[in-house]
Formats: sequence, C-alpha cells, structure tokens
Amino acid sequence: MRKNPSHLIMTMTICGLFLSGISGAATKEKGSPLADGLMKFSEGLAGININGKWGFIDISGKCVVEPVYQEVKKFNEGYAPVRIDKEWGLIDTKGRYAINPHFVEGVGKFAEGLIPVKFKGMWGYADNTGKMMIPAQYDEAKAFSEGKAAVRMGQKWGFIDKKGHFLINPRFADVGNFREDLAPARSDKGWGYIKDNGTWAIEAQFDSAFSFSEGVGVVQDDTKWGVINRRGKLIVHPQFDDCRPFAQKLAAAKQNGAWGYINKKGSFVLVPVYSVATDFSSEGLALVEKNNESYYIRTNGKKALAVTARKMAEEPKKIETSSKAAELKISELVIYDPAKDPSASSWAPRVIKDPLAAAGQKNPGQVLIVRE
Repeated sequence: MRKNPSHLIMTMTICGLFLSGISGAATKEKGSPLADGLMKFSEGLAGININGKWGFIDISGKCVVEPVYQEVKKFNEGYAPVRIDKEWGLIDTKGRYAINPHFVEGVGKFAEGLIPVKFKGMWGYADNTGKMMIPAQYDEAKAFSEGKAAVRMGQKWGFIDKKGHFLINPRFADVGNFREDLAPARSDKGWGYIKDNGTWAIEAQFDSAFSFSEGVGVVQDDTKWGVINRRGKLIVHPQFDDCRPFAQKLAAAKQNGAWGYINKKGSFVLVPVYSVATDFSSEGLALVEKNNESYYIRTNGKKALAVTARKMAEEPKKIETSSKAAELKISELVIYDPAKDPSASSWAPRVIKDPLAAAGQKNPGQVLIVRE
C-alpha cells in the first residue's frame, strides 16, 4: 500500500524558508519568527506546526517532512500516524506513506509492529501495511509494550497478546502500559502495579501512577507526587504539585506553580522556571515553555536549536479519576480526547461542560484529572 504522496514532489518551500528565517534571525531576539507549535522529540524527529499544518524537523532543526498534515503523533519504531483532512495514515521517517490515509475514527501509536485503529466504533490492530491483524472488537485499545497491549471491554481493562488472546482478563478500572515488567493498574482501592500474570507487585494504594522508568515509579499520594522503587517504598516523599516519569536520569516536576527537573533524590537539578515541561527524549532534549514561548533545552538547561514556537503540543492525554478529590467541584474541564474527537488537533482542547456525566461517572464525589 506504499505510494509517494504528491506533497513529497514539492520542494520544501514553506518549511525551508520558515526555518531558514529562524536560523537567520537567531541572533536577533526581537523579530525572530516563531512556529505555531512544537512537539517533543522522538527517534530524532519532532512535530512542528507552521501556518496551521504539521510536519517534522530533525535534531538540527532541518525540516525533513513537509508541513501538510492537520495532525501528527510522534514517531515510534520508524513510523508516525498523520491525519490529512479527516483520514489517518502512517508515514515513515522520509514522509512516505506506509498506510495511506483512510482511517477516519482514530488511530493510536505504532509499536512492536502493530497500531491500534478504530473502525465502526470499535478498536483493533493493523500492521504497518494497514492489514488488520487483530479484529476491531475492543471498546478502547492502547499501544503494545513488552508484548502486551491494554484493551478495554465494557468498563474493565485487561491485556492481550499479539494474536488478540487475553493474557490478563479485563478486571481493572484503568491501566497503563507495561514498562520494566510492571504496569500501573487501578482498582477500587486506588492505583498500584501488576506483574505480567495480573497479580499485584505493589498493592493498590496511590491516587495516580505512571509506568515505571529507569527503575522507579512516579506516583501521586493525596494531592502530591513522589517517587517509589520496585518494592513500592517511597524514595522521594510526595511533595510536588505534578511530576513526569524519569528520562535521562531527570524528571520534570512542578512546585509552586513552575516546572523544573529533579534527580532521583528529589532535588532540583534545573530550578523551576518553566510554565510547561516535558520529559527528556533519548536525544537528550526536552520541550519547555517559558514567557509564552516554547523551545528545546538540553539536560544542562541550556537552550538547544534555534527553533521556537508560540505553544507546545503535548501528546494526547487520558482521563483518570481520583475519589480523594471529593472536596473539589468543577463545572467544565478542558481535555484532549482525539479518539472521541478526531477532528481536533493534538494540542487544541475541547471543553466538556459536564465532565462527570461525559465520562459516565455516577459518583458525584469523583473529579476528572487530566494525566498523560
């Protein structure tokens, strides 16, 4: 199903001229052109929005995929989902289609040879040619990780193998991906971590939890975030207003309204000065926002590349609930939900006026929390 789209025949005029303008103006703080949006790096490429359309740049700031898409997701294992008008496809790092755009209901992240796709209201998995390998039969589906993928049937989550067979039957209220042989999972007691046989490695006790990375897990206890080891013991006492998983030995953490980066002792290595911050990529670059401008920094905090943007575009986020937030009351919530709203860009939010009802929550004491 490979073919070269017509936009690849064009020279990269828009992106090329724009980025050359940035480079040429890099020495002039005032008047430097700004992109409309940036995404974090993955596999040496990052999404860039120019004049309302998305393409990709490399770590030198060079445009390698022309900005012609309404929406893109990050590269993984050499492929990235892209949307033209209302149809999703899959491109390689040269911008060539592996799957021509034809999925209109939504796609997930390509991983381990398969990509979640939505068809007639249900989710299944296709390979990198678009061939359905696991029929669309799940209410929700996440990317494969460590040979397993989280899927939802009804209100419960479980894990399947690459033939669609259940390895862990659906019985959890929510789950994250397996990383380092553990996956976060939620029961009526809260979040904990399960093994690949579905038994608890770390008992459910937290209000929220990220997948393990670099040997530690980032968890929320009541309203604050801390860090645990594989035995579930706190090694950084919950003290941060928000936190991200560790990458490159650092984790983005929020304190007193600003983001910085901590080490595994909980000490700030890069002081909190950013309004938004992502985790570091394998290239050692993180996307941050400060003074209404987004740009990339290195692990030493120094600015990298001459590319800046008006805003940051983070990955789509999932909705989790916290029963311990009963004292909070909200009438509306800005969320990212491309699976239910494929026409929205990955950084353009929509507002849900009655978020509890929209999520099917019957308990008025539960409040929606937007997490990655």
